[in-house]
Amino acid sequence: MTEPLHVANGHCTTRLIEAAGLPGRTQIWADPLHDGPVPDVPDDQLVRVRARFLAAGLAVTPEAVEADLRRWRDVVDDHAGYDELVLWFEHDLFDQLNLIQLLSRAGRDRTVARPVSLVSIDSYPGHPHFKGLGELTPADIASLFKARVRVTPEQFALAAAAWDAFRAQDRARLQAFLRQDTTALPFLAAALQRHLDEAGHGGLTRSERRLLEQLSRGPLEIHDAWAGMHDGERAYYITDSSFWTLVQRLAERSPALIRVNAVPDISHALPRGTLFLAQ
Repeated sequence: MTEPLHVANGHCTTRLIEAAGLPGRTQIWADPLHDGPVPDVPDDQLVRVRARFLAAGLAVTPEAVEADLRRWRDVVDDHAGYDELVLWFEHDLFDQLNLIQLLSRAGRDRTVARPVSLVSIDSYPGHPHFKGLGELTPADIASLFKARVRVTPEQFALAAAAWDAFRAQDRARLQAFLRQDTTALPFLAAALQRHLDEAGHGGLTRSERRLLEQLSRGPLEIHDAWAGMHDGERAYYITDSSFWTLVQRLAERSPALIRVNAVPDISHALPRGTLFLAQ
């Protein structure tokens, strides 16, 4: 007897799903697609492109990253292994890009062989500054599972169009896409607009400028600076790994714009330490 396959935005969420005692297996799908190249090429080639880019920022080989990316796909494509595909992706750009990639794969690039359901939220009672599913309890996750909704043909079609527009690497095309009705996926437009807003001005991206503004008021502990990146954001944008890449980029410029005093933290993707404006 088969059970659901839960595909989520990272291990933090899959661990909560498991702790909630929900039926079925879990699998992550967590490519930071807002960072690096995402060309409009067949998926087999895209996997290799993404693996090379992601490995450059990790202490692993491109082959190891490629194996992970292919494993995610193999699990999702093994339709005999589950009776329902449940997608857990919230409102931020990281999640929305992974969601449209998955929905495009399930609803266009592959025949819809199993029911596909969605858990996608931008708020939760008792969390006034909700940023993601990882903040919730197993009981909360169980409640969300009961409230999951079946993905509609309109959502599949919208995701495919969004995925095409995003991969086109053409700002005008993405802007044109955003002028159409995107309410079938209610968090998509804000996430993609935030992606467009990231474009550099004066040689710096919006996120880079935001970090420098924080540090102009004095040195900051790395985790505090990371948390401050979301202040005033309506569309949660930057992940912890992307933030650390941004920090390193600013520190390695010539001349450097920031200084970093840090030590690794095995319990978190971000190290512990302090960030300073370069003198």
